[in-house]
Amino acid sequence: MSMRWGCLIGSAAVLVALGSCGGGGEGSNAPASQQQGSSAPPPVSTPSQPPKSASTCREVAQYGITFTFDHAYACGTFANGDHWVAPDAAGGVVTITAISPAYTGTRNGFEVNPAHVDRQGFDSRSEGFDPTLVPALPYAAHGGESVVKSISLVDSPAGRTFLDSAAVLTVLDAIPDQGGANLFRPPYFGPDKPLIPLARVHSERLPKLAPVDYAPSLDDIASRFARVQLDHMNDWTGADIHPVQNLPDYGAQVAEDTADAGLRLMLADSLQAKMPALIGYLQYGIDLAAARHGGLQFAANGGHRIGRKVVLAFAAELLDDADIAALVHDAPYNTYQEDGDLHFSPVANQVLWGAPCSTDDYWFNQNTTRGSRDCRDPYDRIDGGQTPGGEYQFCCTTKPLVATALILRLMPHLQCLWNNPDLVAYADRWVNFGAWTQPDPYAPHGNGAPDTDPSDGIGRYPALHGTNRNDGYYSSRFADAMWVAYRPGAASAVCH
Repeated sequence: MSMRWGCLIGSAAVLVALGSCGGGGEGSNAPASQQQGSSAPPPVSTPSQPPKSASTCREVAQYGITFTFDHAYACGTFANGDHWVAPDAAGGVVTITAISPAYTGTRNGFEVNPAHVDRQGFDSRSEGFDPTLVPALPYAAHGGESVVKSISLVDSPAGRTFLDSAAVLTVLDAIPDQGGANLFRPPYFGPDKPLIPLARVHSERLPKLAPVDYAPSLDDIASRFARVQLDHMNDWTGADIHPVQNLPDYGAQVAEDTADAGLRLMLADSLQAKMPALIGYLQYGIDLAAARHGGLQFAANGGHRIGRKVVLAFAAELLDDADIAALVHDAPYNTYQEDGDLHFSPVANQVLWGAPCSTDDYWFNQNTTRGSRDCRDPYDRIDGGQTPGGEYQFCCTTKPLVATALILRLMPHLQCLWNNPDLVAYADRWVNFGAWTQPDPYAPHGNGAPDTDPSDGIGRYPALHGTNRNDGYYSSRFADAMWVAYRPGAASAVCH
């Protein structure tokens, strides 16, 4: 059964409402280059793959990492190029005798089926290091196991991470169809290892929009998501195990990248050209979903945890996956920073920016400039943060949020799946107006006292109302160009 979340109502020049709500298909009045397509189950829309039999390997190597076995086993690669091996007989094992570069006891660690969101066995300098998670070699690997190996950085890093690279070897129960070339790699996290075929990709749900200036190449997007996105640790210290060759350490850069990738996949390239980038992007969503089932969360925290919800939403929609969809649609508030940073205030009649905080935490930061610099306004009048329109709102969250909101507008079913209208409303407000600080009856540094001095305006930050319109960091010229080209013709969905 097709997984589609709610009906869509509303007009959009570049979009059509799909599925049981009407529109789309051959009867649509939208130009062919701007249609999103039908929600009916598609024919196989992936490039044809020739049948492929398995080779045998005594060792496999990828990204500077080599897995060596006691003898040659059936082996191959998944659609994204990651390796698999299979035992000689059903119920057998693959004996791994060496993995290089070697684990030192504190560096170059590896795990089998990582299952913890607060501990890791990759590098002792990283938060939550637990050497008991690193198996001894030789290791008898069974079908349904993912061996995740890291290479540590030698020198102290300039950023957060202590890892240079990582790769995944998947041990299967048996040789897969077509040698695995038509399959996504199973998620590296946890014990469940579904084999998802490329034929499940609903590529017809992607818009086919005319190109805009500054678009990154599809090769750039494919390269960015080619390696495993090792992203399964809670809190901001999860960046400690983001290998520099695999993904950025800082969440704001992850958010810029994931938004740019989603938008780039909406342009009118051939499916053949898109597939390497699309495979890598969807693989990230498959991996995130498994880690979410294991307790992974991305609660609001400065600029650290943003950018992942859109990847899961994209994967749920294009893979027609109800399980991944539920992780997005049914998630409690502040499971994802994209939700936790925003809330609708009936007092201000606006979606305001700021993370959940206590009143004491808010005023401690206001009066000392210490503590959390992303606290929401406890009175629901103005944007939060140490300075409305500044700090984390300006530097590290809002522009990636704007680009993500455009993805939701251009694939309207994602708005229903997202299950929170705050993002699209906030993006429009920021682009068209900027920071929100009025009306506000409270005095600056007054711990909630009313402002009785009108000489500089009433409120904590009256002069900042409407400042920094459509400004901020961690934004690409490509996303800005897409907004200019396609936001005017897109409308919000009404989901029910």
